Amino acid sequence: MKTGSKWVSGMVAASLLWTGMTWSTSTVSAASPFSDVKANHWAEKHITKLALQGILKGGTNGKFNPSNAVTRQEAVIIALRFMGVADEVKLSDVLVFPSSLVIKEDYKPYIKLAVQKKILMIDEEVALAEKEQGKEWGKSPATREWMTRLLVRAIGKDAEAKLASAQATSFGDDAKIDVKLKGYVNVAVSSGLVTGVTATKFDPLASVTREMASTLFSRAESKIEVAYSGQVNGVLLSSSATQMTLLHSDGVVKDYKLSPNASIYGFGSDQITALSNLKQYGEVFLVSYSDGSIGYVEQTNETAKVKTYEGTLTRVSTSLNRLTVLIGEDSNYYYYDPQHLPAITDSNGQAVALSDLPVNVNVKILVDAVRTDGKIVSVAVKQSVTNKSGAGTVSSWNSATHSLQVKDSVTGNIESLAVNVNAIIKKDGVNIASEDMKVGDTISYEVKTGSVTSIVVTKSQKSTISGVLNAIDKTDKTIQFTLNNNLEAEYLADNVAVKIDGFAEPTLDDLYKGDAVTLTLNDSGKVSLITVTGRTVKSLVAATINSYVVDAKTLIVFDAAGTKYNLDVNASTRFDLNGTKLTLDAAIPFITAKGKKINIGYSGTNVVYVSIIAKYSGTVTENNTSAKTLKLAIDSTNNITIGYSSPIVEIYGQNSETYSDIRIGDQVTVLLNAFQDQAASILVQKNAQFEFVSSDLTGNKLRAKRADGVVEEWTLASTVALQDENGAAIALNALNSASLLNVTFQGNTPVKIKAVSVTYGRVLSVNTANASIDIVTSLGVAVTKPVGTTPIIMRDNVVLSSLTTVQPDDRVEIRKDENDRVVIQIVPVLRKIFWYAEIDTRTINVKKETLTDTNFYFTVHPTAYIHQGTTTLSLADLRNDDAISLYILRGKVVEIAR
Repeated sequence: MKTGSKWVSGMVAASLLWTGMTWSTSTVSAASPFSDVKANHWAEKHITKLALQGILKGGTNGKFNPSNAVTRQEAVIIALRFMGVADEVKLSDVLVFPSSLVIKEDYKPYIKLAVQKKILMIDEEVALAEKEQGKEWGKSPATREWMTRLLVRAIGKDAEAKLASAQATSFGDDAKIDVKLKGYVNVAVSSGLVTGVTATKFDPLASVTREMASTLFSRAESKIEVAYSGQVNGVLLSSSATQMTLLHSDGVVKDYKLSPNASIYGFGSDQITALSNLKQYGEVFLVSYSDGSIGYVEQTNETAKVKTYEGTLTRVSTSLNRLTVLIGEDSNYYYYDPQHLPAITDSNGQAVALSDLPVNVNVKILVDAVRTDGKIVSVAVKQSVTNKSGAGTVSSWNSATHSLQVKDSVTGNIESLAVNVNAIIKKDGVNIASEDMKVGDTISYEVKTGSVTSIVVTKSQKSTISGVLNAIDKTDKTIQFTLNNNLEAEYLADNVAVKIDGFAEPTLDDLYKGDAVTLTLNDSGKVSLITVTGRTVKSLVAATINSYVVDAKTLIVFDAAGTKYNLDVNASTRFDLNGTKLTLDAAIPFITAKGKKINIGYSGTNVVYVSIIAKYSGTVTENNTSAKTLKLAIDSTNNITIGYSSPIVEIYGQNSETYSDIRIGDQVTVLLNAFQDQAASILVQKNAQFEFVSSDLTGNKLRAKRADGVVEEWTLASTVALQDENGAAIALNALNSASLLNVTFQGNTPVKIKAVSVTYGRVLSVNTANASIDIVTSLGVAVTKPVGTTPIIMRDNVVLSSLTTVQPDDRVEIRKDENDRVVIQIVPVLRKIFWYAEIDTRTINVKKETLTDTNFYFTVHPTAYIHQGTTTLSLADLRNDDAISLYILRGKVVEIAR
């Protein structure tokens, strides 16, 4: 019974007091295994590694307590574990120590083993204990000089330290270092194990904290040969998000399951990195969790352990597991492992099966330099050998060189393809010439042995026709025009648009016979846009009416400078009052009122349009609150100054606005009084971003949530422009699929609502040169998102300086803000322990970290991506005590990674 009692007691010292838990993936995160060791902590790498190795584990409740001091008796156990001899302790031995050496009973077997291993000397420690009267030796903090001696002895350099004992250290506080310990400090410093707290200060009597101890023993591992449990070394042959394949020194190739929470470190770096940053064929060091999955990865050597051979592949012998390569005039045999086939790629980086590997192609072969009979680990074919089909949009096409670039219809990636000179190109079932395929055409294609052999144009880029307008028939929906002196006609699309330079919102009625026009045809071959190219409409803003001669249909006005204009009104002249069309008869009372202000568009002497002024829209260039005048730039050439007295001012998002709140640069609409001489109301244009809530098609209502969580509801007038992300007109129900909306307000009234494209996913890579980010979405699709040269990058409500702050494996949301600027929102991870889910309300509860923790209840977005690795899960698949990573946007969980 006593023996059993001592065994349990010893285990308490070795395990309970040091660990408080069994290491498992349920407590692990890529940031660190412990909730109190934050990402990028200076000792994070060493803490993670030693914890997984079982050398220096955590405390209770998943914490490490990095700043707590390490006691001497704790330091001894760390050293024994570090040496790999802790299991040699004999817990049943009767142990007697000098009375001055006070040691907790549970630790005594380990202290005895340390004495036997000569990393601790009883006489030295007794002398130290007698010097520290009133203190318990075992519970006293280990000092830097004491820990240094323990560490140097643990790596077997006690003799070297004794030889260096007479030599002074390089530190300015050398006199404070115990003379008997200076040799150990010298050896530790020269071995790269210990540094000063500064370049000139060693601070020998300072306590060693747990984070310091982790770093010291982690660095010292390079000085001893110990095979810790769950630890392997080898050459990295390949890696993926879930697996790493290593070639070991004995020639064995083995696959290892990679935990999604693994901590990964590059060569010589203490900063966590992406798996893709590790050098293939370099050496790596892995440590596993208790479930066998890899939790720690470190590259220990970047030099590729391979030999390179280049030549022409002449034969593939699958029965002999051999490739024959002609190098110069010599045929050379290279063998591969049939159980672990080499990675084979072509010049486009596409994977090629061994059975599809063609002969008589130039190749580069990598053979491992680990096995005495090195095997092929990779084959790179120096041309495309892909056989595939695809579809997309032509982004570049040179019919002379047969060079084609296609933007893939699924991934959005642009791929360069070589087109065979004999390739067949068809459209509508008919062969067409290569030069008839245009940039913008939608195509499908077939690739055989790396080159395109056939192309089908499924949709042509919009074509244009230029001519001179003859007539428009609205009944038959046709336009007649002359082209090369021949009269021709085309059908009009239902939503045909008209564009005239200088003319806002022209219609078919604003076209004249004889206008030079360019017609743009849609995919159905109908005219979707008529652009007038031979006529420019000039404008007069705030022209003053002098008179209108009814019989002659002559309108006489003066511009702001007093210049007189005699202009002709005709049947095509358009009249409007605040955007409402008027007939000539209805407009006569307005245009015959001398002194009335109007806006006029004219071409030559013909009046194109007359707008009866009741308002002005433009950009504020001056707001003189003393003189009470507002100066607006109507366009690039026209300015207007408007007086005001006590106008109504509306600015969305503000209360109690006055004219003093109007700023230079504001876009405003000024509603005039009945005399057209002063501003009655000033409506400032503002943009705001909302989260879509719901729409009421019957009542033509829209509900959306502001950034502060307040939900607004608007009844939409027929004049409110509803647009998709590209600016095309849409119906109200089309907004139901949008998550975000950009709303343009005129004062407090919405006048335009535009859907915002939102892309969320995990960062694969960042291309700063091309100003783009490659991400993989929850559907597993990799997409390239152009972000421009000046994106707004946000993390935790802080604006970051450059695109380089976005790192692989970050979760990001890419969208446009209310002013159409690209926003990259880096979504931080929140790591929790799952408790239970309320499926009906899509909420989850997690376990509290402390009694006062209030952050334990989360709402899950309806489209949230819930997964483990690449396996999609549901809320019902989550289990009590699952370690989960939460990613939260706008108050809702958008991703849960188990």
